[in-house]
Amino acid sequence: MRKLWLYLMFWWRSTNQHGIHSPFVFAMVTKCFYSKKNETIYSKLDNKSKDFKRAKFLCRFVKYFNFKTIYYPQHLSKNFKIALSSNPDSVVKIYSENVTHKLSFSKKDFFFFKSLPLNQVEEFNQLLEQCGNDSIVMIEDFRLCPRQFQYWKYLKSNPNVRVSIDTYFFGILCFRKEQNKEHFTIRL
Repeated sequence: MRKLWLYLMFWWRSTNQHGIHSPFVFAMVTKCFYSKKNETIYSKLDNKSKDFKRAKFLCRFVKYFNFKTIYYPQHLSKNFKIALSSNPDSVVKIYSENVTHKLSFSKKDFFFFKSLPLNQVEEFNQLLEQCGNDSIVMIEDFRLCPRQFQYWKYLKSNPNVRVSIDTYFFGILCFRKEQNKEHFTIRL
């Protein structure tokens, strides 16, 4: 019942492309979030899996941004692994525990987290400090519990985070210095 209530509250507060005034976010939403193009990578995904729609979104996201390096956790569903490895131009790095240990950051990194690492607050803050201008951090399931959602609110207030997007299923943090600090709540 709590999840339904949270989703209804999200839906009430959220918008689509018509409520967005940032050119960067508007382009992302119209060309990536709401793209109707049938990508060839979709055929490799298991369409009977419950994460099929989210995996399709990840495929579009990875393709749209064309990241140089993609970091994702070792334990992911098959669909998510396919989606995050879908760009042949990207170097994929799988981490097991602490993603912030001994990383060499580039200007266009993508960090995917299955949930917020509540036991690694300081390390996660270091990650946010080291992200490049075109890097993006995406967190799935940041609404698992009230404590994680509070941590999400703390992260989006980080001075290095210029754009934060809540899609209910994913939290997205962008670091574009040329962007005014804004938070968006957008339906997928």
